[in-house]
Amino acid sequence: MTNFWKIVNKVIAESDVILEVLDARLVDETRNIEIENKIKKKNKKIIYVINKCDLVDKELMDKRKKELDHCIFVSALEHLGTTMLKKKILHLGQKDKIIVGVLGYPNTGKSSIINALSGSSKARTSSVSGYTVGIQKIKASNRIYLLDTPGVIPFEEDDNFKHAVIAAIDPSKINEPDMIAMQLLEYLDGTIERFYEIEVLEDYEETIENIAKKFNKLKKGGVPDVDQASRMIIKDWQSGKIKLKKI
Repeated sequence: MTNFWKIVNKVIAESDVILEVLDARLVDETRNIEIENKIKKKNKKIIYVINKCDLVDKELMDKRKKELDHCIFVSALEHLGTTMLKKKILHLGQKDKIIVGVLGYPNTGKSSIINALSGSSKARTSSVSGYTVGIQKIKASNRIYLLDTPGVIPFEEDDNFKHAVIAAIDPSKINEPDMIAMQLLEYLDGTIERFYEIEVLEDYEETIENIAKKFNKLKKGGVPDVDQASRMIIKDWQSGKIKLKKI
């Protein structure tokens, strides 16, 4: 953790503009206020890059545009918004050579954003969180140079639910996945049930059991495997299969 913050401080010091990459489905949850405060203290420009915009409704994006200055919606997967992002970097950087730091939680899509901006696969990508190690400097254009970093989790933050829903932890490594899945069912209020096409119930444990039965996640004797079904729910959310269709 100490090494993460050493890298972050170095990136902030060396950059002219910082991109904070956020998950469009969980904008508030993927913001890192501690990092944002560090950036502001150094009088550096910050652009909120809200990735995975293809997974949310337009109404949600419009709402966020009103709330955040220098907010750009991007889908690295669908190559949407990268031209607008480059224009914003050039506008805020106002230099012949602009150093751009790229920060955010693990698995928000930082490396994918860098690859979309540079037009190649220069930044390594993986579905496993925390894949990028150290700092990589990547040329995106004649004027824009990107600094890629490992994902950063703030000091003293130990919120298993948050880490699970923002994909900062792999589903296979989550303790008590049923508790996380039940919280996710409550948080998304019917979204998961609609995705799996099952009845919305007040009893979330029964809901997970029904999902287990429907997808044949069973133990001996036909008993629903709640652990396996819960990990499937979390994985489908993290991978973007389950889309957020409401504010």
